[in-house]
Amino acid sequence: MPMTRPTYTALTNTQFLLAESSQVAQALLEGADWALLRRAAQEGRLFGRGRASSQLTVLTALRGRFHEVPREVLPELAAGTLEARRLLVLGMITRRKPLLRDFIGQVLLHQWQRLAPRVTDADARAFLTHQAEQHPEVATWSPATQQKTRGNLTRFLVDAGLLKESRQGEFEILPQYLSPQVRAAVHDLDPHLPVLLEALK
Repeated sequence: MPMTRPTYTALTNTQFLLAESSQVAQALLEGADWALLRRAAQEGRLFGRGRASSQLTVLTALRGRFHEVPREVLPELAAGTLEARRLLVLGMITRRKPLLRDFIGQVLLHQWQRLAPRVTDADARAFLTHQAEQHPEVATWSPATQQKTRGNLTRFLVDAGLLKESRQGEFEILPQYLSPQVRAAVHDLDPHLPVLLEALK
């Protein structure tokens, strides 16, 4: 059977949302449903203080990410270590945004294996240029979409604990050590991701 080509969507108008993901996971474990969470967001009381419109935007993004997430993952996402929660949120994103996963595999892992554990904004730009040559949907993105996506490729991986900014536009790749429990949970979200993470050690 031929492999299905991934469809790339841009990394724009979105955030990493670590704290909010953990909060929603805890609420779902406690029996809340999405209607209840939406009412709380509409009243501006779901994610602390803030405008109802902003809270609804965040909740809408999270509902998409939580779609078909196995319930077994929720306890670790709600109350696991910071490192575990970061990687689970990363898995929730890469399962819907394979472009970010491919950036890890094609750029971070390549640099790591060359014993040059650093990436730059220029690496992200070259990656997107290559993807535009291979994937028609990327070639249609506007310059603004390209720029926002390029910035989020590295920013999301800083938030996930895979990168550490050493100076503006330059990032150090951080080694990853997954416990069996975290590996299994990440695998449930994105089966391709643990293989990449475990190669970074």
